[in-house]
Amino acid sequence: MVVTRPGAGPIDNLAESLLKTQKDYNYADPDDKKIKRTIVSTLLRSSSLGLVEAIQQSRRSEDINYLILVDQFEELFRFKDSTDPNSVNESLAFINLLMEAVNYEDSPIYVAITMRSDFIGDCAQFPELTRKINDSHYLIPQMTRDQKRRAIEGPVAVGNAKIAPRLVQQLLNDLGDNPDQLPILQHALMRTWSYWTRYKDYEDELLDLKHYEAIGTMSEALSMHANEAYDELDEDQKRICEVLFKAITEKRGENFGIRRPTRLNEIASIADVSEGDVIAVVEKFREPGRSLLTPGHGLPLGSKSMIDISHESLMRIWVRLKNWVDDEADAVQMYLRLAEAANMYQVGKAGLWRPPDLQLALNWQVKHKPTLVWGQRYHPAFERTMIFLEYSKKEFETEVRIKELEAKRKLERARITAIIFGSLAGVALIALVYAFVQSGIATEKSIEAQKNYEIAKENEKKAAAEALRANEEAKRARVAEADAKEQAHRAELARTEAEAQKKLADENAIKAEKAAAEAKKQEAIAVVEKKKADQNAKAANEARAEAEKQRYQALAKALALKSKEINDKEQRALLAQQAYNFNTKYEGYAFNNEVYNGLFGALKALGDPITNSLNGHTNAARALVTSLKNNSIYSGGSDGRVIHWAPNNGSWKADTLKNFADYQIYSMDVSADGSLLVAGGLFPADRDANYVYLFDLTKPGSEPRKIAGFIADVENMNFTNDGKGFYARSNSGKSVMYSDLNTAREVISCKEKITSIDLSPDGTKLAGGGVDGNLYIWDLKNNYAVNTYSILSQGKDILTVAFTPEGNEVVIGAENGELRIVNSGVVRRVLTGHTSHIEQIKFNHSGKFMATASKDKSIRLWNWKDLNQQPQVLNDHDWVWSMAFSPDDNQIMAGIHSIVQNINPNDFDFTIHVWPTKISAMSGKLCSYAKKNLSKADWDQFVQDDNYQSTCPNLPANNK
Repeated sequence: MVVTRPGAGPIDNLAESLLKTQKDYNYADPDDKKIKRTIVSTLLRSSSLGLVEAIQQSRRSEDINYLILVDQFEELFRFKDSTDPNSVNESLAFINLLMEAVNYEDSPIYVAITMRSDFIGDCAQFPELTRKINDSHYLIPQMTRDQKRRAIEGPVAVGNAKIAPRLVQQLLNDLGDNPDQLPILQHALMRTWSYWTRYKDYEDELLDLKHYEAIGTMSEALSMHANEAYDELDEDQKRICEVLFKAITEKRGENFGIRRPTRLNEIASIADVSEGDVIAVVEKFREPGRSLLTPGHGLPLGSKSMIDISHESLMRIWVRLKNWVDDEADAVQMYLRLAEAANMYQVGKAGLWRPPDLQLALNWQVKHKPTLVWGQRYHPAFERTMIFLEYSKKEFETEVRIKELEAKRKLERARITAIIFGSLAGVALIALVYAFVQSGIATEKSIEAQKNYEIAKENEKKAAAEALRANEEAKRARVAEADAKEQAHRAELARTEAEAQKKLADENAIKAEKAAAEAKKQEAIAVVEKKKADQNAKAANEARAEAEKQRYQALAKALALKSKEINDKEQRALLAQQAYNFNTKYEGYAFNNEVYNGLFGALKALGDPITNSLNGHTNAARALVTSLKNNSIYSGGSDGRVIHWAPNNGSWKADTLKNFADYQIYSMDVSADGSLLVAGGLFPADRDANYVYLFDLTKPGSEPRKIAGFIADVENMNFTNDGKGFYARSNSGKSVMYSDLNTAREVISCKEKITSIDLSPDGTKLAGGGVDGNLYIWDLKNNYAVNTYSILSQGKDILTVAFTPEGNEVVIGAENGELRIVNSGVVRRVLTGHTSHIEQIKFNHSGKFMATASKDKSIRLWNWKDLNQQPQVLNDHDWVWSMAFSPDDNQIMAGIHSIVQNINPNDFDFTIHVWPTKISAMSGKLCSYAKKNLSKADWDQFVQDDNYQSTCPNLPANNK
């Protein structure tokens, strides 16, 4: 029987499979194998009867029949659609080889192919193959429930063991009627058997539900197994792992993926790493007992080795891989859209991209960092596509600059408009004054006309008197009458003139009032326009200032990241300091993670004392506690040592209080008044007769006192607020104990294993987390009455709990790395970032920051007053046992336990690592190490800003 798979070279793989049936080939040296493969591949490609001829040449007996089994036949369709220019011809040639072998009557060759049923329709591309499938199609029936039962119980019996009936029933129920679950069942049984072998309580113990549940059941066993391998990788290897699995899987349709076997050298090119780096990652996933990748364990890996997943079920079950596949599909979709747009632009049928499409494409480029090899897997025109994206970016940036210039011009025009309207307001004001003057003149003329009219009236009276006298004097009457008529005529003329002057004055007054109203209206318009112009100018200035702030804040982050890549210590220090300068000057986040790590990395490279670790323990420092009263830190470890650390001129001075030879310290606490220290852990000689030690810190050198009554490990010790007793977790989490400093008694008995406890700041409540995801709050003032809240789903561990400084909320740490803030049983907020078990949660003394330690080998410092800000990430260490803030909150200490051993036992790291918590504490140190500022050439190379600045004011400028 010859078993082959199409893979990335169907005919070459068939030639390899044919040769493996010959014993002399399997023992030949690599050069001979290569020659034989070339001969057989050439023979297969020579004609459609190539397979017949190859088998006839290798037949050792006339009565031997050959079965050619082509497994994973659907890979042929993926290979046909690949970017390989010969893929179509080779696919057709491969089909013809199989069809001619079946049709050749004189050759005893039989062909069987296996493929997923959802690919049956793709066979229509090959008419002859379609007819053969229609003639001989065989659908494998599902196993009955009884057959599945025998498949479960049989291997266990062969291994001389027995399986509990309830576990068999549970496995059958979990399996259901889905045939795709059979490989997952096989894997779950293998994992359950391994777990039972290692952890069974007695020799004849049955395989039972507890063993099955411990490996995550069928729903999570495969995912947990893959995560175990992934968690063993360092950060660079995790990135290579992600690239590797994205390369060997492909999403088809909406809900399923297929394998995509890929050569090892191609994966290395996509990840931009050496082949050795890829091999190191592959080895983690094909170790004995894993076999998640092929080729299997023990087979040598080379440049041409085809890397593939062992079964499609891994794509369905492993959540991390599903997310990777979806992410890769999204990246490919964006790349193909971009490639199509570049093609349309080249032929003149489309334009360059603009936001939001441009911004999405730029984000895609930054996130995925596409390489030439990756791009050509999906579209051959990678260079053209990237040039199109770059041209689109530059064109848009040019357009933005033009708009900024246009905004400046509009601002200038607004200023000119304001000046013009101001001038118009002045003219209107002058017109108003002129109108008031004319109104006054008209009024004076009206008064004068009125006077003339009154004079005319008086003259008329006199004329009447003269007329009376005219009767008396006849001679004079004529003269007087003539005079009177003349005077009356003049009076009439004067009265008419006065009325005309009054009418003209009234008209002028109305015109003056209208002119004054119009002037006020124009003045108001001018004021409004000036206000608008001022507002536009202010908005433009604010926008310019904000854009400058954002640019320099981004530049600060870039410089901080860039400093970590510099080998020259002085140059690295100057770049980190300049990043801090920009971030501070332009109001960046005061606890920016990139700026922090840039400063810390530069100081560490220079060996500054602020970065020095504390050496004192010969095994893991599993307990750290701070005493504000004593201005000290106390540490205890698995080596049995209890050490007092006191500040000493910028460093820490160690004083060993006690070195126990037969006791391991796991937990400690100091009373509020600083007089007592309690230390608990494990007495390995007799776990069931455990005890704790009580130190009287007011009597240096005095022997600690034993307090008995504890069973197994003693952890999470908490002094009461009055210092007259303490609480502790004991008996493997089944008991919470209280000690009055003389004796100890159980006050809380737990059905669910409690993994962590914490005492509230006011000392009235005790919080505990359980392995079934429940949060317990015990009321210490009410006979330990308990409130129980289900925070995580069944079977998900709460690994650590901590009351907030305010005491009204509890923060819990989960096994998947999530942090949940719980208020009265309600999850108020979920904080993500950690990717593995949360080991400890600790608040600093001011209550402004929260530190969280995880098995993902990182500590995160969260701004408790502004959780929307990104936390500072400290990850230059291994596993963290314990944490404590210094009394002044300026440093955080962590007890480290290295899990990597290189050559000798001294390679283990049991130091207490120290990090500053405030960026300002580090910023002033770097300039003291520098002898000169950045040169103009260095500034232009690294900072790339036209405005040269002296990074260290205490040093002369160096911009010549």
